[in-house]
Amino acid sequence: MSVSFSKSWPEIVRQLGISTAIFLMVPLLFLLVYFEWLHAPLSVFGVHVRVVAWFAMALAGVRILISLLPIETALRRMLSSLAVGCVFFGFVALYSGVVVGVKLWGRPASLQLVSIYFSQAAATLRVMDISIYWVVGVASLFALIVVGSAYSYLKKYDWALRFRESMSPITSGVVAASLLCLFSVYALSFENREWGAQGEPLSLALFPNQGDLVAQSHHVGLLRMAELQSKHDAARTSYVPSAGVHKSNIIFIVVDALRADHLSLFGYNRKTSPGLERIRSEGAMSVATSAVAVCNESFCGLRGLASSQTVANQAEHPFSVYDVVRKYGYKVNLVLSGDHTNFYGLANMYGRVDSYFDGASQKGRYINDDRILLDRLNAQPKWDGTPTMFQFHLMSAHFLGLRLDETPEFGPGRPYGVIRDWSTSTVESANNYYDRGVLQADAVIGSLLERLKALGYLKDALVVVTGDHGESLGERGLYGHVRGVWEESLRVPFIVIAFGKADPVLLRSSEVISQIDIAPTVLQALGMKVPDVWMGAALQTPYSRRYIDFQQAKLLGLIDTKSREQYKFWVDTQSGNTFTYSLLSDRKEEFDISGKVAPELMNEWREHLKQQSGALPAGVQYR
Repeated sequence: MSVSFSKSWPEIVRQLGISTAIFLMVPLLFLLVYFEWLHAPLSVFGVHVRVVAWFAMALAGVRILISLLPIETALRRMLSSLAVGCVFFGFVALYSGVVVGVKLWGRPASLQLVSIYFSQAAATLRVMDISIYWVVGVASLFALIVVGSAYSYLKKYDWALRFRESMSPITSGVVAASLLCLFSVYALSFENREWGAQGEPLSLALFPNQGDLVAQSHHVGLLRMAELQSKHDAARTSYVPSAGVHKSNIIFIVVDALRADHLSLFGYNRKTSPGLERIRSEGAMSVATSAVAVCNESFCGLRGLASSQTVANQAEHPFSVYDVVRKYGYKVNLVLSGDHTNFYGLANMYGRVDSYFDGASQKGRYINDDRILLDRLNAQPKWDGTPTMFQFHLMSAHFLGLRLDETPEFGPGRPYGVIRDWSTSTVESANNYYDRGVLQADAVIGSLLERLKALGYLKDALVVVTGDHGESLGERGLYGHVRGVWEESLRVPFIVIAFGKADPVLLRSSEVISQIDIAPTVLQALGMKVPDVWMGAALQTPYSRRYIDFQQAKLLGLIDTKSREQYKFWVDTQSGNTFTYSLLSDRKEEFDISGKVAPELMNEWREHLKQQSGALPAGVQYR
C-alpha cells in the first residue's frame, strides 16, 4: 500500500533527524575526548564531521537500495541493521585505534600498523596476556547488541522504508545511486585533501605520512620543518670526510624502552644483565653510564640518537650517522625487531642504507620476537674487510615484546600495557614482567655479539648499547611510555664496548650525558668529523654545553649541567605549572623545589625553553 508523499514527508524528516542525531553521538563523543584528553587541534572538528557526513550519506544510499530489494520486510530490516552495525563498528575501531595509538605510541594507529598486528593477532594477544576466546566473546556480544539494537530501532523508525514507500522505485534507485556516486567521488579525492596534516583521524589511519609534521606527541610547523630540512640537506652536501680515520666496525644495539636503573650492571638489585657484567669483567667495556633521552617515545628517541638533534630540531630526513659513515665507505645494515616500516614513516628517517630488515619483513615469527635478529644475522656473510655499521633494535624489554619460555622469571608477572591498577602487587607484577624482558635483552645481546664475532665483525669494532627511551612501571601512576619526563622515562644506558684496535673511548661516568652526544662520541673515537649541524658534543672533548634538553608532548624541560645540584626543570606548557628537582640529592624526584630556586635562575631556564618550544603539540603554546 502506498503512502502519499505529503503525509509521510514530515515523519520521514523527523525520523531522519533522530537517526542522524544518534549516528553523530559516537563521533561527537570521540571528538570531545580528542580535544580534551588527546589535545587535538580544534580545526579537526569541521573536517572530521565532514568525513562522518560522507559515511552517513553512503549508509543512506545503501539503506535505500536495501529497501528496494524484493524480499521480506524483516530480511530487509536485518540487512539494514547489519549495514548500520558495520559503519558503527568501523567508527568504533577507528576511534579505538586513535586512542590506543596515542597512548601507546603517541600517534593514532595507522591501518598498515594495525593490519600487521591483526595478522598476528594470536601472538599479539598472547604477549598481552589476553585470551583470544575472551576477545571473540566480547566482540560477538558487542556485535549482537549493536545489530539487535539497530533492528529494534528500525522496527519503529525506519526512515528509509518510509522514503521508499513515498517514492517510485526508479526515483528511489536514482537517489540511492546518486548518494553512493557522490560518496565515491569524495572517497577517491580523500588522500589529496591531506586532512591528516590537521589531525583528522581517518586520514591519519589511512595515510600516516600526512601526520609526520603534525602528530599527537610533537608538532613542527611546515615552515620550520622546511628550514630544518634545508640545513640538513646543505650539511649532507657540504660534508667532506676527514683523512686518516680508523674505520672500526660500528655496532649500535638499541633496546626499546630500556631504562638504565633496571640493569644490574648499574647496581640494580636483580641480576638482569649478567652478560654485560661478564663483558665488563673481561675488560672490554670502556663506558658504562646513563644518558638522558630527548623524549619518551621511539620516533623522536631514535631520530635523536641517529641525527644528534633534540625534539624541536629534528628534520624529516636528517643528516644522520648512517649518512656520515657511508661517506667514509661504510656499509650500513639495519636489523630491527618490531615494525619500523609501518610505524608512521619511521623507516624514512634511516635514509639510504645497504640493507634494511625489520619485523614486518618476515612472516615466520611474531613481529616483536627478537629471534628474528638472530635469524637474519645467521644469513649474514663473513666480514670481507669492508668497514660496516650494524644497528640492531630489540623489543625484548618492551611490553609488547615476546618473552621466550627459556627466559627465567623473577616472579609472577604479566603485561602492563593496559594496566590501570597501582596496588603493590600489580606494580610488582609489572616489574617482574619488565625485568624478565631486560634479562632476555641481555641474553639476545650476548647472542648477537657471539654471532658477530664468529663472522669476524668484532676483530675491530665499537659496540654501543643504549635505549631509545625509558619506561614507567607504576611510578606516579604511570605505566609504559609516551607520558611523563621523569627519570625512569628518560634515563637510558650508554655502554661502549671496544674490540680489537677500536678506540676504547674512555670517559668519566659522572659526566651528564644526553642521547644526542652518543653519535658524536662514536665519530670522534674513529677520528671522523662531527657534522656542524649536529647539536650533540663528543664526550672526549671538554663538556661545555650548559643544558640537556628533553620534551614529551606538552612537557618541556632541561637539566642544568652547570648547577651544583644538577637541577632538572620542566614546564607543563598547557597548564603553565613548573617543576624543579635536584638530581644530586633527590634522584627519585619526590620533592618539587620550584619555590626555593632563585627567580633569576628560573627565568634563565624559561628563556632557554622558549627557544626549544618548536615541537609542542598542535594547539599548545609555551607560556
